[in-house]
Amino acid sequence: MPSDSDELIETQLSTLQLLLSMYPLSSELSLSPSTSTFLDDPSSFPPPIALEADLHLPLDEHSDSTDITVDDGEMVLHILLPLQSNDSDSNSDSDRQGRAIVRPRQPTWLSRAHYSDLLSNIPPQEIGTEASEYILSTIEHVRSALIDLRPSTSTSGVKTPNEEKEMVQLPEERVWFWFPTLSTREKRDDIVRYAEEVGLTGFVLAGKPALLCVEGHGPTIDKYMSRIKSESWADIPAFQKKVTERLRRPLASPSHRAFSDMKEITHLIPKYGQYNHRGEMGEVRRLMEEWGVGDDFGAVVLNSGS
Repeated sequence: MPSDSDELIETQLSTLQLLLSMYPLSSELSLSPSTSTFLDDPSSFPPPIALEADLHLPLDEHSDSTDITVDDGEMVLHILLPLQSNDSDSNSDSDRQGRAIVRPRQPTWLSRAHYSDLLSNIPPQEIGTEASEYILSTIEHVRSALIDLRPSTSTSGVKTPNEEKEMVQLPEERVWFWFPTLSTREKRDDIVRYAEEVGLTGFVLAGKPALLCVEGHGPTIDKYMSRIKSESWADIPAFQKKVTERLRRPLASPSHRAFSDMKEITHLIPKYGQYNHRGEMGEVRRLMEEWGVGDDFGAVVLNSGS
């Protein structure tokens, strides 16, 4: 029977593997030397005290992270996944329970006072919450806070004629979003209704995890997601608005859309699990291939495809 320590190590390794699948580029997720060594050979002894990684992400979810520095719109978060419990000597709940710790690096433009407030407002991982869900929710919490605190670089809200022309010429896009969980009927209906109101097409698949695919003009999709967060999810704390953009694929024209309307497909997928809330991914993939978006689905969910 595996010990509590073995189970903790297995759980933390699983969490790290999930993060690596979500952020596969070395420019996004960089591991500490001890973590890299242990990941290559988990049987090595003794294990490190914790798995450590730095996550580099743009404040603007739709920016190319390879072109951004920490000074002009990047956030860097240090992630710590303890591998050793200490029930008697540590005063830290995170140490005792092996709870994940996420700490953002201070941007050069952020004052020490605001940085201290940011750190103090990051909630700890609650007992019963999976580390992966906590990390993703904390990423969104920190991103939202930093965006609110970031100095404005815009001198005018009026677009020039050239800027308007560029907006018109932007291609259609198919964007995929991933949710750790989505179940509330009202919020599922909002996702469909808001999309229909602005001419977006695609689907939403509720469950744990959940998937949203939206096709349309890029800026329209961005405004659509902002509306979901600000209106439909207004009753949800910022750090719990868990959504990650997984793929954004340009389309040549509206005729290249795979979907003709916006719909929920949850009822089409067999369920399993204790609460019957996990969709059968094999059936989801079959539908995606049938609808012509199998490669996208592979890239988004199965870390394959192009």
